[in-house]
Amino acid sequence: MKLATYIGRAGERIGVVDGDHIYDLLGSAEACRLADTATLADMRTLLEAGDAALEDARAAFEWAQNKNGPELKIPLHEVTLRAPLPCPGKLMCLAGNYASHIEEGGGSYIGKEKMIPRFFIKPCSSVTATRQPIRIPPSTAFADWELELAVVIGKRGRDLSPEQAEDHIMGYTIFNDISARELTFRNDLPEQEGDWFFDWLVGKWLDTFGPMGPWITTRDDIPHPDRLRMQLWHNDKLQQDANSGQMIFSPAEALSFVSQFITLEPGDILSTGTPAGVGHVKKVRLEPGDRIKGEIEGLGVLENTVEAL
Repeated sequence: MKLATYIGRAGERIGVVDGDHIYDLLGSAEACRLADTATLADMRTLLEAGDAALEDARAAFEWAQNKNGPELKIPLHEVTLRAPLPCPGKLMCLAGNYASHIEEGGGSYIGKEKMIPRFFIKPCSSVTATRQPIRIPPSTAFADWELELAVVIGKRGRDLSPEQAEDHIMGYTIFNDISARELTFRNDLPEQEGDWFFDWLVGKWLDTFGPMGPWITTRDDIPHPDRLRMQLWHNDKLQQDANSGQMIFSPAEALSFVSQFITLEPGDILSTGTPAGVGHVKKVRLEPGDRIKGEIEGLGVLENTVEAL
């Protein structure tokens, strides 16, 4: 299933995307009485209700497909897609998870056996949807793209083995970890201890710097998440072209590691890092008026424009 959060005639709802239409899950559940409508209030609520609620949602969708009623089947162009999880519980991101990206930035890949996954967190205010603008504030001198495969957590867990962590993945979506590589307010200030860390963190957490979507594709529809082609275009020029199998730590390995420290919960997201092809190496920055498009095989297309804030 392709689960989306959208705004339509009835307000904000969650639905299932099928081709160029979206099915209203709440309306379908009310009509067929095959699902608990309380679990369909929003995406977080649905995930927190567990596998049984997802199966009920699938049953309601399939019932609506067979009924084929226009009141439940809405053309996609008539709705506005939001980020599938507009406010994830925890939005965790991996840094340096592709050897190609480490090396293009001037670093050396020392081998997986000598590394641990490195995490940072973005706030909900960074999240935006497909076809919504990325807004660059005056404090950002160089904004850059980072196409990433993100996994959505469907079960609560802690201290997980990689095999256990794999079972906690509910589905996948596309994430673009927009990054401020250079900050204008640093230009006239003397260097202080820890500046590199502060500037790196501030460069990640800006509003709209976390485009996500267009929807969540459930795990059963992606049998080989380690073989997905990943491509990003900037103003129609291909800039990133890689494969999810090239990441250093698999999603399950990364989740296993971080579960030593925090409890994974339904509605959390892990974005798994970006491959080579970012703009900073090429001296190509995001500018107002730019168009950016990221596509991951089987997961759809994430498109955004760029504006000045």
